[in-house]
Amino acid sequence: MHEKGKSMNKIAEDLGISRHAVQDAVKRFEETGSNKDQPGRGRKKIARSKKNIQRAKGMIKQNPSTNANSVRKLAKKLGVNRDVAHDILRKDLNLKPFKFQKR
Repeated sequence: MHEKGKSMNKIAEDLGISRHAVQDAVKRFEETGSNKDQPGRGRKKIARSKKNIQRAKGMIKQNPSTNANSVRKLAKKLGVNRDVAHDILRKDLNLKPFKFQKR
């Protein structure tokens, strides 16, 4: 629409979006030649990085006993949140961390 000569106000009105959104899209298209998001945008993976995943894998391989590799202890060794350590074990290493319960 912009290449056909329509104004930004008219484009925004036709599409039902803000003029600012149209302006950003046109600017992005002129800079990159594409309307895709620029690489490197968004939140960066810090806690579940490849480095921490490899460290966790090495710790588990080194001492596979359950007591030494509880989620809480692993999180403390890696210096990350307990939930992040749980995600590393479950999502990245395809393990099923659990704790035996007495009944």
